[in-house]
Amino acid sequence: MPKRTMPICFTRAQVKLLEEYAKSKGMLNISQAVEEIIERMEVVEK
Repeated sequence: MPKRTMPICFTRAQVKLLEEYAKSKGMLNISQAVEEIIERMEVVEK
């Protein structure tokens, strides 16, 4: 996993969605969920 340095901001509603997604996937925090989503987007773009 590459080290990412660009900060990203979310609304409270988006954070809640990320928390629910992370919890449903057994992740420890939302940064893991964000990382997974970014990786999936990179695959789709190729």
